[in-house]
Amino acid sequence: MSRFSQRFPTAFVTGGSSGLGRVLVEGLLSEGVEVWAGSRSVERVKQTGLPVHPVALDLSDRQGVEDFLRAPTWSRCPALLINNAGFGQFGTIGSIEPDELSKQVIAMQESAMILSRHFLIQPGEPAPAVVNVSSLAVEFPIPYLHAYNSVKGGLSGFSRSLAMEFPGGKDRSFVVDLRPGDFRTGFNDAVDLDSKNSDLDPVWDALEHHLKNGAVPESIWPPVRRALLRERSRTVRVGTFFQAKLAPVLSRFFPETWVDKVHRSYYDLGKVGRG
Repeated sequence: MSRFSQRFPTAFVTGGSSGLGRVLVEGLLSEGVEVWAGSRSVERVKQTGLPVHPVALDLSDRQGVEDFLRAPTWSRCPALLINNAGFGQFGTIGSIEPDELSKQVIAMQESAMILSRHFLIQPGEPAPAVVNVSSLAVEFPIPYLHAYNSVKGGLSGFSRSLAMEFPGGKDRSFVVDLRPGDFRTGFNDAVDLDSKNSDLDPVWDALEHHLKNGAVPESIWPPVRRALLRERSRTVRVGTFFQAKLAPVLSRFFPETWVDKVHRSYYDLGKVGRG
């Protein structure tokens, strides 16, 4: 048994069938952790071929999440929760219906908050830890992903608030605010795209370019593993050197107007409406 699996013998990962969630599941399995992987479709989890316990869970169904947590299976929670599931809608604010905005808030923020609460208040050994996967969009919003930016910002704020209550320490509960930048996961393929508005094509093309040239998905596991073994609440930025290291530092030292100008250029916002 590894040092990691001694501290975290069991884990539950939402959105564990694809993208960064699958990479995190594979990292946990490599350490000998028993993993439950949640997804709206159990079949998607089974198709990965990974030796996990598939869990059917629709995070956009708040009542379903609460019913899920009342099931006898979760009378003793796993030692680690990773709230990873997420999706986006790309378009002008007028193109996104209120129900769709609400759906993203429930799925990516409210449900993550409910799951985090349930895990953190459970007694027992080892004390549970939580990783909430937010985004570097908290610091550098992605244009025209309005609800995505908002819920990730809210989730990050929730994590930092929890860190005051659960600072961590050896064998104590703690919370990690994990902020990934662009990774080559095909996230763009799953985004609900407003294809009717060609004015936004330059921004979408820039977004796809950054994703295709992003960090290798497997590179997310080592920093997550290190953060968990430190057993302290913290913010962890992961991605390319520019996004995860350089940009956050430079943004603190340069005027906001300069940062905004670079940010807009990065996503070709100056070309919107010129086509």
